[in-house]
Amino acid sequence: MKYYRFLSVLCVMLLMCGAVDAQKLTLVKKHPAIGEQWESRFGLTGKNKPAGFHYRLRDESRVPNLMRSETTEQMQLIISENTNFGAFGLFRSSMNDETYAFVLALYDKDGKLAKEYDLCRITGEYMLELQDIRYEDGRFYFNLACPTYSDKLDGRCSRMYCLDCKSGKLVWQTDYLMSNDIIVLEGNYIVCTYGFAGEKDFVFLLEKKTGDVASRMSLDKKAQYIEVKDGQLFVIDAAQNVYVFDIEQ
Repeated sequence: MKYYRFLSVLCVMLLMCGAVDAQKLTLVKKHPAIGEQWESRFGLTGKNKPAGFHYRLRDESRVPNLMRSETTEQMQLIISENTNFGAFGLFRSSMNDETYAFVLALYDKDGKLAKEYDLCRITGEYMLELQDIRYEDGRFYFNLACPTYSDKLDGRCSRMYCLDCKSGKLVWQTDYLMSNDIIVLEGNYIVCTYGFAGEKDFVFLLEKKTGDVASRMSLDKKAQYIEVKDGQLFVIDAAQNVYVFDIEQ
């Protein structure tokens, strides 16, 4: 009887150790209230928010003059990039509209429009704001975030999605309240953050294949900028605190 009790305790201990080992982010250093000079002090580029780190979404068009369709003719191009298949462009409706509309357009290497995906229709979300989208290896990773306090939408907002490029179908989606602001792809992971005034603030590490949470770390304030440099994750929050994390791949 004692032997079986020992085995039970050992199993619980192993499970607890496994939960600790699953954490893929380790806080190396927190630099309090660095101020505006954090870019130069830590050698960061600011590349993930070229329009300015105070903005909550990425506004970056690397491929101008993309072909428009009847759907996107009157929409604003906010993000565009070259890809292995050609290019993609993310178009949004006017910010004055009562509901949101986000259309992902795919282009071949000759610049011809190949496909369009209505991301609001695919996700069933028309009251949320897409704040960043990234492409890698046939998949698009994007978020649809709360445009204001999450309780205004009963907390049903700010989740991450993975879209298959060829089929236009969702591969996975996360729980709510996991991503607003920009996202970054790093190795096997997606780095995303969630926070808002008066709410709890976090940085997440998600598995690219499944969307499962590999790590969740608390922040003092909402993250305003994230960047990976030399295998370390730098997070700058709204109070200008700089967090440096090691990422275990």
